[in-house]
Amino acid sequence: MKRILSNLNAIAGVLLALVLVEMIGFVGLRNPVRVNLSERTYYELSDKTLSLLGELEHQINITVFFQEEHELYQDIENLIEEYQYHSRNLNVEWVDPTRDRARTEKLANKYALTEAQVVVFDIGDRSKVVNQSDIAEMVLEKRAKEPTVVAFKGEQAFSSAIHGLMQGDTPVVYYMVGHGEHRVTDFDPMTGYSKIGTITVRDNLEVKELVLSGEKKVPDDAAAVVIAGPTKTMSPVAVEMIEDYISRNGRVMILLDALKDTGLEPMLHRWGVALRQDIVVDPENTLRGSDVHIRRYNAHPISIEMQSIVQFILPRSVESLESESENNVSEDRPTVVPLFFTSDKSWSETQVEESTARFDEGTGDKMGPFSLGVAVERGSTQEMLDVQIKPSRMVVFGDSDFVSNGSMVGGNSDLFMSALNWLLDREELIAIASKPIEEVKLSLSRKQLRGLFWINVAGIPAIAMVLGLLVWVRRRK
Repeated sequence: MKRILSNLNAIAGVLLALVLVEMIGFVGLRNPVRVNLSERTYYELSDKTLSLLGELEHQINITVFFQEEHELYQDIENLIEEYQYHSRNLNVEWVDPTRDRARTEKLANKYALTEAQVVVFDIGDRSKVVNQSDIAEMVLEKRAKEPTVVAFKGEQAFSSAIHGLMQGDTPVVYYMVGHGEHRVTDFDPMTGYSKIGTITVRDNLEVKELVLSGEKKVPDDAAAVVIAGPTKTMSPVAVEMIEDYISRNGRVMILLDALKDTGLEPMLHRWGVALRQDIVVDPENTLRGSDVHIRRYNAHPISIEMQSIVQFILPRSVESLESESENNVSEDRPTVVPLFFTSDKSWSETQVEESTARFDEGTGDKMGPFSLGVAVERGSTQEMLDVQIKPSRMVVFGDSDFVSNGSMVGGNSDLFMSALNWLLDREELIAIASKPIEEVKLSLSRKQLRGLFWINVAGIPAIAMVLGLLVWVRRRK
């Protein structure tokens, strides 16, 4: 009888242990914990994306049309797992275009797809298609048959798609033309803005061109206006229209080149922006002398999370206009914040007609550091009222060539899009930068390779044989 009770007790203990293991597994399955113990943050989501997922209230269906053999498949799978870990409102379906032809054809008709290797985000009657060119930056090197992935932009593309679906209407960004500005329809590597125009569209924004005249003002549907490097002086009427638009809680980005009179200078002065007729030279942060690499960023939503180097070409200084006295300060005075600075050894060169740039005291040259871009805001939210008042915002850069087609290097496009997203109140998408591909190579000398060979082929088996012999001898005794 005691033996039966003992056996029953043992069986009950085993059953309870199994139940406990199943309960732990169930709880762990419903509440997973992911910890990144590696030094790489390739798939780690930014705080902006985590905040965006925290605000996600509706179910979003994600359909991935990628072959398992595709080089981006594993990266997309790992990234989407991170998204699902932080939000249960994401339903993911994986469809292989080559193996599941029926399902692919059905969904292709539903979303009007014309190519494979895409990711579709769907919420209700709205959908967003993300192409593989949006997910990764690929470069075809010389003598290479296939393009190489140099940067992974998955988080940037996916978060932008989710934000666009949550937002509903697509904001319209107008690029002003008519005064020699860069155009988004121009593919020229030196003057064209077609690449940044494409990036703007991929970020769930609609792009249009704007021509101001005596009869045509800034459209009412304008979410923001971009004035990119005008080379001709604007008429007072056009400047008045722009300032009127900004005063009515408008959003404007102005990119000005050195030694150009645009007609915008008096307006910018009234908004607290100081411009000098100069070219900023920074010997500590340059490769060719004409370029300036930005490494020092200020604490502003546009620039605080910038990590990549931005390259300006022959920039001009753009700084905050200091008030002459405290009596001039009013509640409606614009707030001007510098975005980044040159080094202490930089200077403002005013003798631009000379072939060699050098600092000359007494000639108007001024030592740095200098700001090359500012963010302007006026009319922020009043805390005493329960009404959100949309402020007027403006961003001014001292160079327009840094996002031309041939200058899209480093963090140039990231800075432009961060500024544009700040203008559009899309803080969730600011500074979600692409992540460069890290290549880990193990370089070993011939001597080291020979040592590894003898350790693996002779050393480890020999140790196992010696231990086996010792155990056999001990058992014989």
